[in-house]
Amino acid sequence: MWSTVGNGLIRVMLVDDHAVVRKGYQMLLELTGGFSVVGEAETGEAAVHHYDRWRPDVVVIDLNLPGISGIEATRQILAIDLNAKVLAFSIHDEPVYVSRAFEAGARGYLCKSGSPQEMVEAIREVARGQLYVGSSLSIAHQKREISLTDPMSFLSSREFEVFQLLGKGNDPREIADVLNLTAKTVSNYLLIIKEKLGCGSTAALIKIAAQFVSASHRVKS
Repeated sequence: MWSTVGNGLIRVMLVDDHAVVRKGYQMLLELTGGFSVVGEAETGEAAVHHYDRWRPDVVVIDLNLPGISGIEATRQILAIDLNAKVLAFSIHDEPVYVSRAFEAGARGYLCKSGSPQEMVEAIREVARGQLYVGSSLSIAHQKREISLTDPMSFLSSREFEVFQLLGKGNDPREIADVLNLTAKTVSNYLLIIKEKLGCGSTAALIKIAAQFVSASHRVKS
């Protein structure tokens, strides 16, 4: 549901695939005061589609979404508006997710284990044009170097996105459609990913990707 905007309010778009979560965010912001939820979306595609119409001051987006991820949605929103301010909000506290979100253009990253007040503070800081990293993530992000024992650290932001979509059951042509790439480009990415992760076959890569996505979903649920 879309709402009108009052003067002087920070205009926020909420992106999460759970309606009850979006409602909770909205209630928190409205009770706090100084915010207006101008729109909400349950998928990354919907967030990208609605962004240009509503031009919120801050987009609060979950990273685990059906279809394109919050990371890819962030990248596409920045392609529409280089000045877009995106706050990634995720159950993941691993440095690889923090780095990927910032590489895509996010201005802030907050873990869902944080307090409601931290959410309010994060939105205000991002709206001011500041970078924000949740307190539970600050140390990991300040280090900026991801452990070399983590194979995901070897993947670029785009390679990581292709890897995630593969793990969700998409074939190369479907991945190409989602990311607006050619099938050949996706196939090239898959070859690079296989080499970086030491996979001897596409089947082995699909298995690893599916296990990675499954583990992420178990944590989210």
